[in-house]
Amino acid sequence: MKKKQKNQKINKFFTIISILLVISAIVATGFLIYFEIIPILYLSLFIIIGGILIFILFKLLNTKKLKKWIRFVITIPCIILIVGFTLVCFYSYGTIDFFNNIFDTGIRHDNFSVYVLKDSKYENINDLSGKIISVSDTDEITKKAIDKVSNKIEFNQALFDNISEASESVFDGESDAVLALDSNIDVLKEEDDRYNNLKAIYSFSITSKVKTLASKVDVSKDNFVLYISGIDTNGKVSAKARSDVNIIVAVNPKEKKILMVNTPRDYYVMLHSKKAMDKLTHAGVYGIEESVGTLEDLYDIKIDYYARVNFTTFIKIVEKLDGIKVDVPVNFCEQTSSRTSSAQICLKKGLQTLNGEQALALARTRHTLSGGDRARGSNQMLVLEAIFNKAISPSIIVKYNSLLNSVSDSVITNVDQKAITKLIKKQIKDNTSWEIESYSVDGSDSSNVTYSTGRSKAYVMIPKEETVDEAKIKLDKILGTKKYTTSNTTTTTKKAN
Repeated sequence: MKKKQKNQKINKFFTIISILLVISAIVATGFLIYFEIIPILYLSLFIIIGGILIFILFKLLNTKKLKKWIRFVITIPCIILIVGFTLVCFYSYGTIDFFNNIFDTGIRHDNFSVYVLKDSKYENINDLSGKIISVSDTDEITKKAIDKVSNKIEFNQALFDNISEASESVFDGESDAVLALDSNIDVLKEEDDRYNNLKAIYSFSITSKVKTLASKVDVSKDNFVLYISGIDTNGKVSAKARSDVNIIVAVNPKEKKILMVNTPRDYYVMLHSKKAMDKLTHAGVYGIEESVGTLEDLYDIKIDYYARVNFTTFIKIVEKLDGIKVDVPVNFCEQTSSRTSSAQICLKKGLQTLNGEQALALARTRHTLSGGDRARGSNQMLVLEAIFNKAISPSIIVKYNSLLNSVSDSVITNVDQKAITKLIKKQIKDNTSWEIESYSVDGSDSSNVTYSTGRSKAYVMIPKEETVDEAKIKLDKILGTKKYTTSNTTTTTKKAN
């Protein structure tokens, strides 16, 4: 009787293993079909051969006449296959979850605050009941913000032409407070220290939905353009904020070439929808769509995709990659991510492996460099190139899921999952070695009125048209649009292995 029960338990064990094998194989195959990464011919062979193998293993495991030791030996490859299929499912599920988190659904967050003078008697929103609050816009989002405050207190509204005049009324004593986007106040603080005397006593967010940019480009064979926008603020990456990094990445998949064009944050450009002159960084305050349109106008191109990232993403990515190799162009010292003057990172010139904090320091530093923001843009492209080189290496597969999880809350993009899988499929098939070229446009230092600062003048960089024209030529050449003539200007070209 005991022997019979033991045999039943052993048979049950083999049955469970065989069922797990079949289920894991079916689910893993479903994920592979869904992602379309493996070419259809290889996938078909995999399904046919794998199906036959699994059927044979299933039959052998459930053949009770077969000796037990043989069946136990057969469980070894079965368990190996189950582990392999489970890993495929694990990585696939993590990838789907990642894309669901970062894909731009058009949700935008506008962060508003009611600001008063720091030395005023006002400590909370209720203290402003019956007082004068100035505003500078009457668009739909601002109206919702006004309604939000109105639901808290009754107040007198003073309307001004721009945020600068609305804020000035507080300094002049004409108004008790100003209702404004945090990003607009940040813009004014950057140009005028007086605005640091303002404090927020009531903050909230208005959520809205916009129509996102869409592209139907076949990235595996058609040329395309990706815009990378970098912000340096806390909170949700979907919140509107200044764009301190503005890099256009033009990709030619057939010729295996990539061109990165950096545009300084203070470039004095015509805002696409506002039809007024402003710094490029301020375009981000009005949404990434404004930044895209402004750069399209500047370079006479169509931007297919965008990715908006927080600076802290640099740290997370580089740490997960176990560092990146960068040829640091100059000795420098920069604050750490904590932004305290006492904590600094100092790097020496030369080729070296950087950790996350060091990579962020290189991407951020500008005040200690003779080239200022021009040099910072070049450094940012060095960091991006190093990340790209490390990310396409086969060794990254073991850290794949943890890498995706670490940046999922710091990125939004309109690059859909199919576009990414097509690129991965091409990379796997061709084992592509990319030729990467970097170029930065230049300008001259100046001071001028900007749309975002109203009457106040701000530091701007007046574009050197010859460098903008050169960028147009380079973009035209790699994208094959044939709008401009070629040029002999020399730039740095490297191979990404």
